[in-house]
Amino acid sequence: MNLNQKYLSLLLLIFSIASFSQNKKVLLIGIDGLQYSEIEKAKTSNIDEFIIKRGFAGGIKGEASEQATSSGPGWITLLTGVWNDQHGITSNDGSKLSKAPSIFSFIKDHNKDANLVSISTWKEINLILKNDLYKTNFATVGGTDFLSTELMVNQITDYAPDFSFVHLDDVDHIGHSYGFGNAYTEVVEYIDSLVGDIMKAVSLRRKKHHEDWLVIIVTDHGRDSKGFSHGEQKVNQKTIFIGMNKEGNDYFMNSDDGKTLKTLKEVEALIPQTAVVPTILKHLGVPINPNWKLDGKPLID
Repeated sequence: MNLNQKYLSLLLLIFSIASFSQNKKVLLIGIDGLQYSEIEKAKTSNIDEFIIKRGFAGGIKGEASEQATSSGPGWITLLTGVWNDQHGITSNDGSKLSKAPSIFSFIKDHNKDANLVSISTWKEINLILKNDLYKTNFATVGGTDFLSTELMVNQITDYAPDFSFVHLDDVDHIGHSYGFGNAYTEVVEYIDSLVGDIMKAVSLRRKKHHEDWLVIIVTDHGRDSKGFSHGEQKVNQKTIFIGMNKEGNDYFMNSDDGKTLKTLKEVEALIPQTAVVPTILKHLGVPINPNWKLDGKPLID
């Protein structure tokens, strides 16, 4: 191999590395009010493809971070990486605005050309974050889980956003109406089918365009022992799950030994909701600014 050939090979290697880094994508699938312990009671072949660990919502009881195990505080924590002592959201009131910047700002401020999407069946999420929504390329406020899924599939297929968030709400509605039981199990299986539709679109993009997709699946809160309500600092209500489509680091993989959780202290030793934002940033190569005061650490290296 002569000098020119070596030089050309080096350029091709550099180009391939650069191209690979530009092809990193993250999709965050949020399933509202899905109790981790109820997943195994349903046929969830698509959710089962994820590596899932239990985590916790609601901050640390008795400390400044303590917050209600409700959807408003939960989803805003998942999208800002901080608890309500920083984002200020204490309820489901869509007229209140987050005081903390969200993942959309972190990414867009790093890369002004980033393609960002936020599709939320429960409209309050995007209303609370509306100061950041102008940084997205596509967003919805309300709708149905079926429509949200169709829109997400279309966005993935046609545009492959650098970061996408899709929120599905039916599980929480059924829980409030019927608690745990046949209706709850049936809606979990329905949502699993929608997750399957979304993951098929991701799989096609990966094969066709050689993109590196990190897909995270989460819930915002647990439920009471009968499945009807949430909001308190109870073991079931604080227990959530965080799943990924690839292996995480030691912190993620060794975070949950599967034992029965009996105390809040045991729950609060699991992965916090605040780990999701740093994980997204890590995969996309966005440096974490200490001034953001994020309350979690990445689940990948």
